[in-house]
Amino acid sequence: MIHGILLAAGRGRRIGGPKALITLGDQTFHARLSSTFAGAGLPLISVVNEAVAASLPVCARGETRIVNPDPDEGGMFSSVRLGVAEALRRGATGVVLLPVDHPLVTVEDLGAVSAGLQSGAVVVIAAHNGRRGHPVGLGPAAMAEVASDRAVATLRDVVRRDPGRVVEIPGSEAVLFGINTAQDLERASERAFR
Repeated sequence: MIHGILLAAGRGRRIGGPKALITLGDQTFHARLSSTFAGAGLPLISVVNEAVAASLPVCARGETRIVNPDPDEGGMFSSVRLGVAEALRRGATGVVLLPVDHPLVTVEDLGAVSAGLQSGAVVVIAAHNGRRGHPVGLGPAAMAEVASDRAVATLRDVVRRDPGRVVEIPGSEAVLFGINTAQDLERASERAFR
């Protein structure tokens, strides 16, 4: 089974606080994306920091939360490793990774990446108009690299290791739209993504 991993352990210094707790409309980024993963039928592993864990409500059905004790130490990749390790422990055959700062990614975007993994791809990346974005999917071989290959220090290392095994899947414009600043948040509030 393919699992979703929501990377939500960042401190959000550029935007003034953890992005998982920022609201867009009437939902936090975390709540919005939890619903999106559920809509795509993907069991969710959320990797959060302690502040986010203390502020979020009880886990939604089908969600597992893991606290990254020191997200500053290893950056986002430390959260990727924690999430992939949990997915492997649960017997996942692939994972769909999404940073929480992409709250407009759609059910269809997640579903397309998941379908790419189900068809046997090792690495799947959502793209829009020829530009790669998020989410990123990893099959079993790539998951093993993340979990155990210490030469791998970033998700980019996994993607670049063998470009021939990477499949780009068309996604909505939202796959390119990360929210890092107050201006990004304002733009997201004003736009409708297809």
